[in-house]
Amino acid sequence: MGTQGISEVNPPLVIPPNEIKSFKSELTIQEDISLLTINPHMHLLGKYFEAYVIKPSQDTIPLIKIKDWNFRWQYFYTFERMLHIPKGSTFKIEATYDNTINNMDNPNSPPEFVTGRDGSMKTTDEMLQFIVTYLPYQQGDEFISLD
Repeated sequence: MGTQGISEVNPPLVIPPNEIKSFKSELTIQEDISLLTINPHMHLLGKYFEAYVIKPSQDTIPLIKIKDWNFRWQYFYTFERMLHIPKGSTFKIEATYDNTINNMDNPNSPPEFVTGRDGSMKTTDEMLQFIVTYLPYQQGDEFISLD
């Protein structure tokens, strides 16, 4: 999801200098799936990342919340057991970026205009991605240990 993914970033990933700005992305799935891993991804301006699922019943499945993003700590998170996500559920991601001088990780001093730049992998550009590993759901998947 997100930058170069199957869902758009809203508003578009544009972060003017001296601003703290938030973005969202969402995707409704068309089949039952079994979720194995998740990978939130931002670069140096990232400060907050949250991902969750809203089921058709309106129940919420929290997936991850990182209140103090650190670019150097990114990795895939594996669930203890496969997580059943029913058809019609909506994945939602929310992220906040800090393009101010107060962000000690800001690669630009003074802060510069930053965009997603079509998925540039340069650390000085930005991204908002949420990568998931999943399988088509089969009865009982949620009882399979991923340890």
